[in-house]
Amino acid sequence: MGSDQREMMQLIAAHQSRLRGFLRCMLVRSNDVDDLLQEVNLVLWEKADQFETGTDFWAWSSQIARFKVLNRIRAYSRERLVFDESFVAELAEVASERTELFEERQEALEQCLHALPPAQRRMIDLRYIESKSAIAIAEQLQRPVGSVRQTLYRIRQSLLACIESKLPTEPQPSALGGPS
Repeated sequence: MGSDQREMMQLIAAHQSRLRGFLRCMLVRSNDVDDLLQEVNLVLWEKADQFETGTDFWAWSSQIARFKVLNRIRAYSRERLVFDESFVAELAEVASERTELFEERQEALEQCLHALPPAQRRMIDLRYIESKSAIAIAEQLQRPVGSVRQTLYRIRQSLLACIESKLPTEPQPSALGGPS
């Protein structure tokens, strides 16, 4: 396998969750998401030679996904519930904005988690990675349950403030059809 093929495989793999979310936002039938994602992946692989290294992979792959959704919707045209293409295009735009915002928040969360003092990071790991209850954490750390709950609350508030400080202060994307 050549380096170009390896790079394409890495790009496709790195964008799977974002593509899945993008498709999920535009498809009526949730069971179509995985099927269509496979079709999108196949097209991405087949058209890999058309992708210019160094350009925006997400823009290219989401456009392919959008065309796949439109083709699927055309195939459903004989059914009662069908969205028109302009609605799907608008929905795709909103989905793209939302996944971008989600990724920005995810990156900010990672940065904020790394900035936590070790004791706070450990408590967050116990609660959210190891899925322990406040009672189990209190027992493990030999602290009162109320103290653990209060500390977790303060850490979450601190993380939220940290995340918000790292995000741009642009207006949030509006809902479909709502005022901007």
